[in-house]
Amino acid sequence: MKYLKEGLINPEAEYLSIKEIGKLFSPPISHVSLWKWQKQGKLRFTPYLFGNKKFYKKSEVLQVIEQQKINQ
Repeated sequence: MKYLKEGLINPEAEYLSIKEIGKLFSPPISHVSLWKWQKQGKLRFTPYLFGNKKFYKKSEVLQVIEQQKINQ
């Protein structure tokens, strides 16, 4: 995991919380479902920590979601 406050990431990039990622799906899915899919290896996002919260790069999330649509 990478830490936002340590400057290890691109400050220009847009980041999403797990709840915001759930809203990208139609219909929206719960953060619990996303967590399960990550544990099962269906979705692979790199988490970035800011304090105690995890955020994910929007560009990476959209790429993984599109890849999953193609593979289904």
